[in-house]
Amino acid sequence: MGIVLLVLGVAALPMTAVAWLAIEGFRNGDQPLDVTVSAELRGAGQPDERRPVVIAEIRNPSGTTVLAGLSARPARVPRWLLGGRVTVPRRTARHGLRADRQETVGVVPGGGAVRFAVPVAAPGRWYWLTAVAGQAGGRLRVYVIPVDERARIASPAADLAGWQHTP
Repeated sequence: MGIVLLVLGVAALPMTAVAWLAIEGFRNGDQPLDVTVSAELRGAGQPDERRPVVIAEIRNPSGTTVLAGLSARPARVPRWLLGGRVTVPRRTARHGLRADRQETVGVVPGGGAVRFAVPVAAPGRWYWLTAVAGQAGGRLRVYVIPVDERARIASPAADLAGWQHTP
């Protein structure tokens, strides 16, 4: 009898894990009107400045405006170890998600795309761009994407940062 209960208990663990991942996937899942974030690395534009600037583009397909906060920092771990990720935090009042903790804060109009210049704190080989986007219905999404010299913005948009792209 004990062996049967042990086998049932061991079989229930993967089922519980799959159910938990499915629930989290539905909660964190992409929706058609979610913003998309892409970025590329550009030179500082100042002759005496060694640090580059991350140009981030936020595309908003929904009809409502989105408040976005962006910050970039040098990466301390190898890029192959951690890829980009999108999360939906449960506690949105955390100190790290507030607008005053972000380097650049702006508004993306409904149905539009905007590019922001995000300064980096220190020079590095590649960077993490963190974009916190407050969307309609109280949804807050946190995008963390790697940016290096190979990263490119795929779509044309109004470049509010005043940068000219030279391939």
